[in-house]
Amino acid sequence: MIIITDPSINNLILFPKTEQYYEEELTRFLKTEQYSDALQLLTFLLQFPTVDPHKAEQWEALRNWLYTMYPESMFPMTPPMEEDLEEETDLLRQYIQEKTADDGAFALKLLNMLKDGTLEQQVNALEQLGFIDQSEVSQRVKDWLCEKPRHPHIQFKALQALKQMGERGFIEFPKNGEKILVEIEETPMCPEDFPSRIRDMIRRVGDISEISQPDFVYFAKQTWQEFLAYAYGTSIYTDLQNAEEGAVDVWASALHAILQEKLFGTVNREELLDNYGIVDSMKLQWKRANLVLQAFVKQFNPDPS
Repeated sequence: MIIITDPSINNLILFPKTEQYYEEELTRFLKTEQYSDALQLLTFLLQFPTVDPHKAEQWEALRNWLYTMYPESMFPMTPPMEEDLEEETDLLRQYIQEKTADDGAFALKLLNMLKDGTLEQQVNALEQLGFIDQSEVSQRVKDWLCEKPRHPHIQFKALQALKQMGERGFIEFPKNGEKILVEIEETPMCPEDFPSRIRDMIRRVGDISEISQPDFVYFAKQTWQEFLAYAYGTSIYTDLQNAEEGAVDVWASALHAILQEKLFGTVNREELLDNYGIVDSMKLQWKRANLVLQAFVKQFNPDPS
């Protein structure tokens, strides 16, 4: 997570809906032990001069606690080198393969976590199962994926794990109310693996928002990746893959509008469409994209109010 501090923030107001959204993110970071992300978010929130003093005092106390208990979280802005990431991955692979070489208990523990754990535990299990090169284990993951409808995020993680295990070929499983068929080896393993047109859509949001709302693109990127997992393998994803160049602005502006309304409670749609260059001939396509994104947000990010 990267949140950019900005001196001009002194002129901005933290709207109630925006504050609620940020607090939900903060809670999620703390629950999943993403302390560097939590620290950056707290630092960002404490810049707003209009925050309730009692709330600011709570945030400051939490930030100090993170500094004390997890001092390594003070250095989140230095990204690991690519060589370091590869080394960490190799070490993790070696560790897991050693754990499973002579004892099936470790793999069984991960499979049980996948079956009965929370969403976070299932993600953790799949990330480790991906390093186990055993046909019986990958078959269990396939069976689990095909058994019944599951959250699209965890289904996408399962496809990534199967690809990492070396699985190939087509697999059919229930998703979003239908049966979908995907080729395991075509599963993107990171944001850069998606087609360039799809990557351009989120880059466009960053181009538009980087000056007036430098932190906005973080939430846009996060939401876009969740949406891609939701859409992957469906006709929605096929449309994204085959989109013409003009569709970049259509989808980017539709995503921007959805998030603007969710974060701030309001959106100047005409101004937004003008900023993205959406002309009358593109508005029907824009409405369709907006409806798809609204359905996604309503299903997986319901408004608690």
